Amino acid sequence: MTHTSDADADAVMVRMDGINKWYGDYHALRDIDLQVAAGDRIVICGPSGSGKSTLVRTVNLLEPFQQGSLHVCGVDIGADAITRAARLTLNRRVGMVFQQFNLFPHMTALQNLTVGPVWGHGVSRREANERALHYLERVGLLAHAHKHPAQLSGGQQQRVAIARTLCTQPQVVLFDEPTASLDPEMVNEVLQTMEALAGEGMTMMIVTHEMGFARRVADRVIFMDQGQIIETAPPDEFFERPQSPRLRAFLGQVLPH
Repeated sequence: MTHTSDADADAVMVRMDGINKWYGDYHALRDIDLQVAAGDRIVICGPSGSGKSTLVRTVNLLEPFQQGSLHVCGVDIGADAITRAARLTLNRRVGMVFQQFNLFPHMTALQNLTVGPVWGHGVSRREANERALHYLERVGLLAHAHKHPAQLSGGQQQRVAIARTLCTQPQVVLFDEPTASLDPEMVNEVLQTMEALAGEGMTMMIVTHEMGFARRVADRVIFMDQGQIIETAPPDEFFERPQSPRLRAFLGQVLPH
């Protein structure tokens, strides 16, 4: 693991070079080359099992890789250098919002937001509380600060989870199908929160099946299939002029006719 200080490299928040990953004999990621600049909003889509979630989970080393190299937030990591120290370093720089909210049920929303900064980042309790209240207000849930997860709707719980991630002040935020577990009427409130963050210039990598959201928010949309990046393009080009037969078939299934 090496730290890069080059000014040009600093503008590149994520770079994946020749990333390959296997689960036993299953080749989950195949020769992934991807670059994400500061402020980029990247949406990753594709059929189930295409490698989307594995790709974003590789960015913060939740999933180790066996070949290639990874550059994230000024840190360079080779396949042979995936250590606990490397994971801890990336955990301080990269936030992640999961499909399941993963909130502590015995803690209030406020307590869920302060535990990471205090215990994982060494932030004082006073500052952690100030951050937590700020971000709960930012996601529209300040009035619910002292409620437990069971007292909140699914959409509210996911917004708390987003606020919790923001409390660690990450340089990049990964979203792994953040609306997949929600009832349809709760999806929009989470997407609106994410759109607001995108409008503030946050660097985001988002796995989602919400194609309308991708059109509105993404700088680039990536289509994956069978562990490969098949096509990458700005939203208008991606949806209106798909180049590959596989992407055309996928859009034919997911877009309204």
